[in-house]
Amino acid sequence: MANGDDSFSMSIKQENPTVPPPPPPTTTTPPPRETDLADEKNQSLLNSLRSTSLTPQETETCLRSLTNVMTSSEDSDDALFQEVISKLSGSELQRMAALLTSKSDDRYFLEMARNKNGSIRLQKLLGKSDDADIFFVAAILRNFFHVMTDEHAPYVAIQGMRVFSREKKRAMRNKILTYAVPLGCDQYGSIALNAIIRDVSFLYCSVALFDVVASNARFLSYSRYGNIVVQHVLKHCSLHSTRNIGVSLRGHYVELSFTEGGRYIVEKILGRDETGVLVMTELLECGSDELVRLATSEYGHFVVETALKVTRGVLFRGLVNKLKPFLPLLRTSPQSTTIAQILESLTS
Repeated sequence: MANGDDSFSMSIKQENPTVPPPPPPTTTTPPPRETDLADEKNQSLLNSLRSTSLTPQETETCLRSLTNVMTSSEDSDDALFQEVISKLSGSELQRMAALLTSKSDDRYFLEMARNKNGSIRLQKLLGKSDDADIFFVAAILRNFFHVMTDEHAPYVAIQGMRVFSREKKRAMRNKILTYAVPLGCDQYGSIALNAIIRDVSFLYCSVALFDVVASNARFLSYSRYGNIVVQHVLKHCSLHSTRNIGVSLRGHYVELSFTEGGRYIVEKILGRDETGVLVMTELLECGSDELVRLATSEYGHFVVETALKVTRGVLFRGLVNKLKPFLPLLRTSPQSTTIAQILESLTS
């Protein structure tokens, strides 16, 4: 009987094995949501910008944080920047501008201005508060040449020239006129000058700029970038400035016509009745060999073609008579076939 009971007990144990108790529930803290982090970052930056008693260490931390936001390519940082500046009062914007330009070397301001995103965001700060603009224009003027010869920073200065008060615009204009020639010879500086030349918003500056370019037209015309500035002035300036450029270049038209950029300048001057005579006089005064060399050269033939197309009267006949003896040679050169066709059309 005892054996039977033992078998029964074993059967029950197999059918009902001991089940371990469940583990105690764990409490986990969910990770902070991105919106919470953004709000915290936003508020922290706002508090720093609004504070009037930052320690040197806190100032450095705030500037670094602000620079990171201003130069970031992340959409979230752009949104944060937009939100922050929308919440700042005029006096707080002034404090922000003072902070951005507080270092003696303007390193944070320049770091932002030289960055593509930073330049765009700095432009949005200009013109919002005249008191803030005092700090921005001062930083631009202190670093004017370096700002204007950077890839992205010039757009900050140009925007300032649109939205600053009259007094600040005048200070910017004076710097432009002072540095016009070296800027014109620089890759990015010339782009900035050309933007000012072609925009009617800058007439308060460009009219005087035309005169500076005209006075230095000879030097600029031989520069890789400067000759493009001269071309822009000829396209947008008055007859007065065109005539001044024409006079400045007198004695150099043939030489310039052999160059890629120079030939565009000469053609533009040829295209105006009042100044075309200056170019035609030189073409007629140069030796026959040099004229033929010009007519068959890579760039010079464009000038001779233009002269034949836009000039009439005594000067036109003089050029035709000077070229006619060389018609057989002009026919054989690939550059001067159009010139040959024009001369042949006159005899048929």
